[in-house]
Amino acid sequence: MKPTAAPLLLIPSLFATIVSAQTSSVTSDKLQQALNHYTVESSSLIKRALLSAGFHPDETLEIDDTYLDFATRALTAEKRRIEALLDTKQQYENQTPQPVCTAEGTCTDPKLSSEFGHFLTPPLQPGEVDILRWDDDHSIVHPYGARVGLPDKFRSTLIDYAQRMGLLDIMQTMLYTDPLPPDGGKWFTFQSPYDEGEIKRNITWNVERPAKKWKSDMHWFNVADEMAHEDALRALAKGGFDEVLQGIGEKFNLDTLYVDSVGFVAVTNCERGFIHTDWDDVDGRAFNFLVGIQSPDDAGPELVVENKRKGEVYYGEDYGMLVGDGTRHGTRECDHRANKGVRITASIYLADLTKENLSVAAGDTTSIFPPTGDEEWIWAQRGRHWSKDGKRSLVNDIGRKKLNVKDELKDCEKITQNGECAGNTRERSGCLQTCRIYLHDDEYKPGEKRSDFFGY
Repeated sequence: MKPTAAPLLLIPSLFATIVSAQTSSVTSDKLQQALNHYTVESSSLIKRALLSAGFHPDETLEIDDTYLDFATRALTAEKRRIEALLDTKQQYENQTPQPVCTAEGTCTDPKLSSEFGHFLTPPLQPGEVDILRWDDDHSIVHPYGARVGLPDKFRSTLIDYAQRMGLLDIMQTMLYTDPLPPDGGKWFTFQSPYDEGEIKRNITWNVERPAKKWKSDMHWFNVADEMAHEDALRALAKGGFDEVLQGIGEKFNLDTLYVDSVGFVAVTNCERGFIHTDWDDVDGRAFNFLVGIQSPDDAGPELVVENKRKGEVYYGEDYGMLVGDGTRHGTRECDHRANKGVRITASIYLADLTKENLSVAAGDTTSIFPPTGDEEWIWAQRGRHWSKDGKRSLVNDIGRKKLNVKDELKDCEKITQNGECAGNTRERSGCLQTCRIYLHDDEYKPGEKRSDFFGY
C-alpha cells in the first residue's frame, strides 16, 4: 500500500514550520544546519529501525512502500509528540504567574511579596562583589551582606560532585522518606567521586536537624572529617571558586582567606524563617557564602536579609549570597511538599583568620567539623586559599600547616570498634587520631600540593 502522507523528504520542512514559531531569526542559521544534518541522518535511522524489527533489507530502500509507510508513521508520531510538548509548555506558562510590566517597561516578579522589601540585583561578572542595596532608596542593607558573581562552572561542579558521591539523592529524598527529629543526627560514609585509584578513600559526612525554634524541616549536611573536608576543597577548586575568594578578599580589603567548612542545607517547608547571624564580632573578616543548588519550579525567593526592615531575594543561578559579620538573615517561608520539592543550598564558611577572631571562628557550632573549640586546627588553616599577594589559591593549595594530632582518651581502639566515632560525642572528640577526624601529618603531608597528594 502506498503511503498517504508526506514522504520523509518533507520532515525537515514540517519540523521547520513547528519550530520556527518558537525561534528568533538570530538562531535561524543554526536551526537550518541542524535540519540539514537531520535530513542526512534520518534515512540511516529509519533503515536501522526497520532492520532491528526484522524487515528485509530490500524493504529499507527509500523507494520501497514499506520504507515510505514507516517514515510517514514516524513523522506523524513525532509531530504529535512535539505538539503535546508545546501544549504542556503553554499550560505551564498559563499557570505560572508572569511578570507585571508597566507601559514604561518596568516589570515586577509576581512571586515577590509586598510584605517584604527588595534589593537591586544588577548582573555580575564572576568574582564581582555587589554590596546589597534596597531597590527603592539604594541605601546599603548591611556592609557585609553582598551578592557575588559565580564562575560559569561552579554550580554545575558542586551538583556533579554531590550527585556522583550519592549525597544529592539522599538530600532529595531523605526529608520525605526518613526525616530526622529536631536535634537529630545521622552519619554517612562515601567515596570521593574524583578518586580513581585502586585504593578508594572513605570520606564521612553527617546530617543534623536544628532545634524546633527553626520552625522548619531544614537538614544540615556537612563534611565530618578532615579527609572529607579536603576532598570538598578539591571540588571548589575545580569549580573555579578562586575567583570568588579573590573578589571577596579584594572588596573587603582582607589579607588572606581560608575555607573553614563546606556543607549543604536542604528544606521542604519553613513555617517562619529563623532570623540569625552566622558571624559576630570578627572585624568583618568571616563570612558564609550561600549558593542555590536546587529550587522547585514553583519556588519564590529563598532568602530573607534584614536591617530595620526585611527583604527577600532569590539565590541566583549566576551569583551567590554572602552574609558576613552581623548580617541578619534567614530562610524565606516556603512549602514545597505538595509537589515533593526540595530546596538545596550550598553553605561555604570562610574567614581571614587573626589572633583577635580566632576564638570566635573556633567556637562555631553550625557544623560537626571542625570540632568546636579546636583553635589549633583552625590556626593551622590560616591563609591557605587566598592572599593579597596572589601566592595562595585553592588550585595551588599546599594544605594546612603541621598539626600535632593525637588522642586524648584511652581505649580509643575500643571506642572505634564500638562505633562511637559516629556521633557528636565526648568519645569522638577525644579520639581525633584513631577516629580519623584529623589525618596524622605522616599521612597528610603538609606542604605538598593538594592536587599531587590526591591525584586530582
